[in-house]
Amino acid sequence: MKTRYLCLFFGTLIATGVGVSQPKIEVVTGNTIDMGSVYGGEIVQKIAVIKNVGTDTLTISDVKAQCGCTATLMSEKVLAPNDTGKLSISFNTAGQNGHRSKQVYVMSNDPANPKLTITFSADVMSVLDIMPKVISFNNSKVDSSYTQTVTIKNPSQSEAVNILSVKVDVPSIKTTLMKNKLMPGEETQMQVTIAPTKSGTMNGKIAITTDHKKQSEFDIGVFAFISKK
Repeated sequence: MKTRYLCLFFGTLIATGVGVSQPKIEVVTGNTIDMGSVYGGEIVQKIAVIKNVGTDTLTISDVKAQCGCTATLMSEKVLAPNDTGKLSISFNTAGQNGHRSKQVYVMSNDPANPKLTITFSADVMSVLDIMPKVISFNNSKVDSSYTQTVTIKNPSQSEAVNILSVKVDVPSIKTTLMKNKLMPGEETQMQVTIAPTKSGTMNGKIAITTDHKKQSEFDIGVFAFISKK
């Protein structure tokens, strides 16, 4: 009878994992990372510290990002108990705007948490707010003129922005900018005029250059479907 109870006791220990050495993954720096406010186009980086708080060797099998705009690198993929490793998280903000939240997944042999999730966020700012960012001249006709208005605003509360140049890669498009220097919170308008000389589909780009060191270039797409007069 005593032997039977001992067998049941040890069987329970094995089933519950008590007394069995196991790895256990933990993010010392926290599972949520705030990358702060950054300008669009910047690449920001944070380091997450991973620790094995278990009693057996922790093996990192893979690290995956939610999308292609992030890159990760684990300094150590095999961690003895109480050892730590560094996970580098980079976020390329090109093409991003506003509050962004992404995830990084760390796969390991931790039986309780085989897929650890780290969430990071950033507020992506723009030196200029441009509306619209794409202009369409639908149903245009040859030898006629059409104009649309683009609003350009400086959203900063403290910095002025100088627009240094406006360039167009299509000869039939002309631009007129009302004001080159925008004080904090100030906006201006730009007239975009197309005078097509031949029919067909046209794709163009308006490139705006500013004096801001962190975000100096902006593009406005231009599309037109032009029919014969």
